[in-house]
Amino acid sequence: MKALVKYKIWIALVAVVLVSWWVSGFDEEPQQSTSKRARSSASTVRKSPTAKADQRDPAEALALIARGFKPRDAMDKMSDDPFVTASFEPPPPPPPPPPKPVAPPLNFKYLGVLRDGDDGRNAGTANADGADASPKERAVFLDSGGQLLIARKGDTLAGQYRVLEIGDTSMQFEYLPLAERQTLNFGR
Repeated sequence: MKALVKYKIWIALVAVVLVSWWVSGFDEEPQQSTSKRARSSASTVRKSPTAKADQRDPAEALALIARGFKPRDAMDKMSDDPFVTASFEPPPPPPPPPPKPVAPPLNFKYLGVLRDGDDGRNAGTANADGADASPKERAVFLDSGGQLLIARKGDTLAGQYRVLEIGDTSMQFEYLPLAERQTLNFGR
């Protein structure tokens, strides 16, 4: 009888080992799927541009908490990877705004001026309104890269400059793309 008990124990032991091995086969598939899931979730974790590749973005966790998630759930929502660290350092300051655009320097060279109606005969005479009877309209000769230009008040030069005023020693331009005033001094 003792031999029969020994055989029953050995059969039971072999059966337990076989059942254990068979049951462990069920556990392998879920482990593979969780490792695949961990890899896919680690690749989908959003990273801030300043965060290192292995850090969580605390702003994302704070946004989840603000939407009603518990803090632990918010961190779990961000990533299933337990080895990802969270950085609570303040973000770097934003870059300064780009400088305001400035009009290019005037590429005009003063050559001379022509005054219409300035022959000396009507100088100083005024009409009833107090204005000069012979207005002195000026035309300024300018050199623009070897090209001769004649500019009067209100003219547009090179498609970008409008002549605003012509004085005795200077003239005012408006750079049209930026609506910026520029002065060309020519003195006497």
